[in-house]
Amino acid sequence: MQIRKLLICSLTFFLFVGINIAVYAQNKIPVIKATSEKVLIKDGEYYQMNWQLEPAIKPDIYYVNIPAKKSVVQLTTDKEQLTIRTQPGKTYNLIVLLNKKDSCHIQIFSTLPPDLPKMKTSIDSPIHFPFKLIGSKIFFDGRINGKNVVIEFDLGAGTSVVNRNVLDKLDLAFAFHKVISNTDGVSRERTSIDNKLTINSMEWSNVSLTEVGNMKPFEDIIIGNGFFRNQIIEIDYDTKEFVIHKTLPVKTGSYKKLPVFYEQDRPKFRAEFIQNNKKYEFWFLFDTGRDGTMLIGEDFTSIGNHWEELQPLAVINERKIVRLDASIAGIQFKDIVTNASNPSKPNGRPSLFGNQILNHFNVIIDNKNGFIYLKTNHKINEPYFNYEGYLKEISKKEQ
Repeated sequence: MQIRKLLICSLTFFLFVGINIAVYAQNKIPVIKATSEKVLIKDGEYYQMNWQLEPAIKPDIYYVNIPAKKSVVQLTTDKEQLTIRTQPGKTYNLIVLLNKKDSCHIQIFSTLPPDLPKMKTSIDSPIHFPFKLIGSKIFFDGRINGKNVVIEFDLGAGTSVVNRNVLDKLDLAFAFHKVISNTDGVSRERTSIDNKLTINSMEWSNVSLTEVGNMKPFEDIIIGNGFFRNQIIEIDYDTKEFVIHKTLPVKTGSYKKLPVFYEQDRPKFRAEFIQNNKKYEFWFLFDTGRDGTMLIGEDFTSIGNHWEELQPLAVINERKIVRLDASIAGIQFKDIVTNASNPSKPNGRPSLFGNQILNHFNVIIDNKNGFIYLKTNHKINEPYFNYEGYLKEISKKEQ
């Protein structure tokens, strides 16, 4: 989840009752009522999430999805609704009175969470440094606490992780355990804190790393977009360069601009696909760490009749194997074969596009303002797993 919950001082209680309240100044702390612990938070034009009231946490903290710009944050309980118009760098207090007795103290921060890694560099932007591709994944050479490592850059990673098989050479100290969800399922793993990571001229402090056992032998560390949440970043597959910008480069004028929002610092963007002659539009994770085409998660299949409408080529382990055409930034990708998750068997995996498709675009992500810019590159005609490949795979299995 995007939420990070911290324990700090309690808030003073002032009573202010109302429905659809617009809060512009915090000279009084507004109060809204609820009889259910479930709250819907809408943040800006696109992002929304389910929030669980927890009276014991004083205060419970919500971080605005794109804090560097103004937003409208709306909290809706089963009884009332509160609207807060946020400004960058500000903090807003409110209370949800649960069942007329429990005061749920909430703070809304229009800032980045304090536990994100801190970057410093002596080089003026734009900062250019090379990356290499292994399969369709992006890798940097770097150091962790002064020791050389191979670092995968994964926009689909919400947690920075370290390969369990390289712990001996890195000599990390572990402070606590963290619950993570990956291809191995949900597990509780050791986490190392206060590490220093270096790539090229850049250095990050306050880096946490959680050990996992599902990484390839050549992958030492995986980092994600949380390292660049206050930056504008560029992935140029034509030059194999990663670039960090202070301001938006002029060349974005020739790119297709799309809005994004973030789930645990991971960008999600809107794309379309056609399956069984029906068009769907949905928000997909921009997952450069997936060496595949795409995945349809239960966040999509649980909506309306979507699961029933998807017509499968086959059903394997209760997942539908489907054939579809997708459109990203106006570019068509025909005959993709992927799998769709059964909503009655949830696994927590979101709908996503992987880097077999995404690396057909040069990418600029404006994390400050919540936009992604895409332009096709020299890889646009490179193959990806499609219906023809699926038929060949089936033929091999039958033989």
